[in-house]
Amino acid sequence: MADDAPATARVLANGPLELKGEILLNGAPVGAEAWLCRCGASADKPWCDGSHTAAPCTLTGDPALREGRELPPAGAPLNLEPQPNGSVKATGPLLILNDAGAVTDRVTQAFLCRCGQSARQPYCDGSHKRAGFVAP
Repeated sequence: MADDAPATARVLANGPLELKGEILLNGAPVGAEAWLCRCGASADKPWCDGSHTAAPCTLTGDPALREGRELPPAGAPLNLEPQPNGSVKATGPLLILNDAGAVTDRVTQAFLCRCGQSARQPYCDGSHKRAGFVAP
């Protein structure tokens, strides 16, 4: 990935979000690749530990297409901020990709589901409140 390319979040069908780019967790560098749990079952939240293989949820790999959004010039990292008992706030230029790798959205901020219950995967729709999701 070029230094000036935005980060990507590939929505893997029945799996995690595959992140690539300059990734930060609460402002601290974590590397150029990471897998963000979105089933809610990982013991290593916010990261995927493979628990989705036994989790009782179905996770789409084909998010809705949103057209017409432009990103500012890249170069900024993607910063992830897990919200207590809720979503992960992602800030920075980010391309959302479907499981096949096609761009479905361009954002500079998004709240990503990590409870596995959202009807708007990979985005949060507040379902974590009804589900009683607990995570730091």
